[in-house]
Amino acid sequence: MSTYASNIIFAATAFPLAAFLITLPYLIYQYRRFGSIPWLRTLIVYSFVFYLMCAYVLVLLPLPADRSAVVPYAAAPQLAPFNFLRQFLAHTAFSPADPASWIAAIRSPYIYEALFNVLLLVPLGMYLRYYFRRTWWQTLLIGFAVTLSFELSQLTGLWGLYEHPYRLFDVDDLITNTLGAMTGFWLVGPLMRALPDIRLVNEEARQAGLHAGALRRALSFAMDFALALASTSACMFALRSTGVLAAVAAPGADDGVAAAILTCACLVVFGAIPVLAHGQTPAQKLLRLRVVRPDASPARWYQYAARYGLLFLFAALPLFALMLVIGAGASQGGEAGAVGRFVAAQREYFTGAWAALMLAWAISLVMRARHAVRAGTPFVMLNGLMSNTRVMTEQGVEIERERRRALNVADVARLEQMIAEDGTPLSALMEQAGIAVAEAVHDWAPDPVPVAVLAGSGNNGGDGWVAAQALAEAGYPVTLIAPDLAERLHAEPARTVAMSVFSQAAKQGLPLNVLIAPDADILTDAIERADVVVDALLGTGFAGAEVREPYATWIKAANRKRFEGPRERGRGRHRKRVYEQGDHARLPYSLPTKAKGAPFAVSIDAPSGLSAQTGAAAAPCFAADMTVTMLAYKPGLIAPGARRWTGIVALAKLVDTRPYLEKLRLFDAEPKPAPPTL
Repeated sequence: MSTYASNIIFAATAFPLAAFLITLPYLIYQYRRFGSIPWLRTLIVYSFVFYLMCAYVLVLLPLPADRSAVVPYAAAPQLAPFNFLRQFLAHTAFSPADPASWIAAIRSPYIYEALFNVLLLVPLGMYLRYYFRRTWWQTLLIGFAVTLSFELSQLTGLWGLYEHPYRLFDVDDLITNTLGAMTGFWLVGPLMRALPDIRLVNEEARQAGLHAGALRRALSFAMDFALALASTSACMFALRSTGVLAAVAAPGADDGVAAAILTCACLVVFGAIPVLAHGQTPAQKLLRLRVVRPDASPARWYQYAARYGLLFLFAALPLFALMLVIGAGASQGGEAGAVGRFVAAQREYFTGAWAALMLAWAISLVMRARHAVRAGTPFVMLNGLMSNTRVMTEQGVEIERERRRALNVADVARLEQMIAEDGTPLSALMEQAGIAVAEAVHDWAPDPVPVAVLAGSGNNGGDGWVAAQALAEAGYPVTLIAPDLAERLHAEPARTVAMSVFSQAAKQGLPLNVLIAPDADILTDAIERADVVVDALLGTGFAGAEVREPYATWIKAANRKRFEGPRERGRGRHRKRVYEQGDHARLPYSLPTKAKGAPFAVSIDAPSGLSAQTGAAAAPCFAADMTVTMLAYKPGLIAPGARRWTGIVALAKLVDTRPYLEKLRLFDAEPKPAPPTL
């Protein structure tokens, strides 16, 4: 056991170095994929790295002192399954009927080594299920592959580093290690009810990543400046090695040459490259950032120069002031000499005042950054204000520009008509819209889970039918709830599409169950079983103060599951809860907290009960985690207060809408400038 402890201590000692080496790649990967660094995800990643280090150290150490050392017991692999049980029974006096033999059995190396091998991969199974969202059979295969890598490393003498195997290849280790991975998979199941859903953590990270945080911006600047420094070092090395520096520069002038080269490198990295790359330095390109105007429109070349010129000026002024204080003296006559003598005499006080000023400036930066985070506003520095620029994420720029092009509901109808007249029928748009919703569900739940689709009688319901078919084809068990039979729908192309989906589902034997106008109990049971609820009831055509039946009942049932949670097992009614009186059915300024285990709710085009034109919510109104809106943003979806109903608003453009919008003269080639929102 002391060997195990010393190996773990070794891994803990080496972990800071490993953490240092992976931090920059990890930050770049996180910013490129999610846009932000969620603390829970970071904690899990670093703990996973530490666990892998411990596991491999425990398996591979201690190493032989001699590369040619021969370890007799490891020369021949042990290939008999469950050999440890036979050895245990042959060398111990264990008897299930004799409690006195139990403690001795546990102390037997055959048992505690087998238990250790099981425990070794228990954390791996937990990580695979919770963090990586792997299924049981994927966990089984990955666990076996990991333990096989352990055993092959031992069998091959650490892949040829040693001439002979120094640890025994044991098939029992493959069995017990793989069992440990599956044990971890099963154990983490109940814990997942208490742990935050990693899918929601990732989605929140993506939403937070729409804004360029201070850390992300600081990292990009540090990487760009490091590039300028590296370029300077490379140039100086080339000049020295070729003898050019000695030929053109006076002795002792190396620092001046290096400063000149660094200045040129900064001009290229922070000036020329952003102009050529439309507002991106090399690091900003890597981290998916862009310098734009406050309204997200493209900045001009002189604004890039002003932004970074002012930044370096503000950074150089304090250093210049400090150099003046340190070098103050009476070298000059007149008033300048008098000032110099005074500063020199009071140098300690001036230096202290300079340090206090710098500290106050640093504290103000931290406080302003903290205020920006709390208020949900971008952190703006003085050079950004003076150059009228800001740093945004690429996705944030795209979304902001699209939001500024929000179309009225009537204009969206005209847009659909123009697209249809141009040769793309509405049924094709409906097909693409349904697939876009299915992809949104798949992004949230990569593994098939039960889905309930609430489909109305209009074309929004047709989108729901297509989404249901796409999900069923991907293996998701889908229950589609409709007010009437497909052939009785009046809206086109919803009727044709619904009949086609129903026919194809029957022919292909898809896991798609259709409920027509179900009663309250059947409706509740269908929603209770669902991990995802898709709202395809009303869409953008709704306007009014109340939703009519049966849709009102359906919306209430979905909201009840969202805010009150699942029914108590074995009972036909909900447990008594804080929101039992139905606060979620009213129109509060803020909705109740989402219940644990509530389904992921997706609305198509607009939450049913919410006016896509004004943002006014009817009673009841479907509360969504995500709204997938088609073709363009609508004013009501981005109106103040709409977020509590819409959740995340994702735009599915379906087709290139720019030619049609330009024909309608709804916007120019670039979005219209808006007042700065800093």
